[in-house]
Parts: sequence; C-alpha cells; structure tokens
Amino acid sequence: MRNISTRLLIACAAIGVAGGVLFTAHAWVGGLTVNTIPFLYGVTMGIYFLPGALAQALFHRGGVALLTAALSGLVASPFQPIGFMAFVIGLVIGVAQELPFLVTRYRIWKPWLFIVAGLLHGLITMGAAFGILGGHDYTLAGQILVVAAFFISPPVFTVLALWLARALDRAGVARGLRSDEQDRRRSSKPDLTT
Repeated sequence: MRNISTRLLIACAAIGVAGGVLFTAHAWVGGLTVNTIPFLYGVTMGIYFLPGALAQALFHRGGVALLTAALSGLVASPFQPIGFMAFVIGLVIGVAQELPFLVTRYRIWKPWLFIVAGLLHGLITMGAAFGILGGHDYTLAGQILVVAAFFISPPVFTVLALWLARALDRAGVARGLRSDEQDRRRSSKPDLTT
C-alpha cells in the first residue's frame, strides 16, 4: 500500500469496526444455527467477505481488503467464541480477497473481477464447510443444500459490497482516496521539468 493517508486508514478502520460488529453477531447467531440449520449458516457466511470487498470496491487500492478484513477480525476477537482465531480468519480472508487483484497488479477494478473473486471464494468456503460440517453425513438433499448455500454466499455478499461502495462513492466517501483518481490527476498535470 503505497501513498497511504491517515484518511484512508480511518476509512478502512471504520469499515473494519462495522465488519467486526457483523462478525460478532454472525458468530453468536451462527453458533446456534450451524448444528441445527447449517444451510442458513451457509447463506450468511459470506458476511465475512463484505468488509474487504467493500474497501476494495470503494478505494481501488491494493492492501485495503487485507487491512479491513484483519481489523474486522481483530475487533471481533474478544467477543467471539473462537477468540483470536477470528483475527486469523480475517487475515486469511483478506489475503484471499487480495489475490485476484494482485494477479492483475491492481490495475483492474471492474465488477466482473469482483464477481469472479466472489465465486472463487465461494468454492473455497464450500469445500471447507463441507469438510468441517461433515457434509458426507447428510442426505443427498442436505448435501446439495449446504454446498449451494456456502457456495453462493460469498458472491452475494460481494455484490452487496459493490452496491454499498457505489452508494458510498456517490455520497463522496471515496473522494480523493481512490488510487486510479490519483493516477489520473498525476497524468493530467503538465510536466514542468522539461
């Protein structure tokens, strides 16, 4: 993250704190539903991808998903049944969210890349959840329901993040914080060195 400003850090921290509150609520509600209605837990699992995707869609900068997701996990850690593991999970999710954009060297911020990333995250979440929840013990209908719920959740919450980012951008939250805006401003200034 080059050219990071205090304002960008504060914006990421605000999203991270809000994400931490959501993570905590999800952990307690999810703890009640994971063993009784696992597909409901799966449908809401994508909430962990919301803060990082929101920061990426809003600021178009490398590293903001990692920072925001890690902060969300850190804020949630004291209030979660899994404690500090919430921070570790936030870090892992942040890294996973950075990878598709890192591959493009943080030059592509199109909605389709967010959707592709969300689908990849859905595959990872689905596989992990199937193993952790013992999906092989469910009936075929149960397996299909759980797999579908965990697969579709990250892309759905990524689309929600894109929608929220558009709304926040219209409100002026990202003004002056996007890396592509700074690049555009630099290229439009006349070169006075010659």
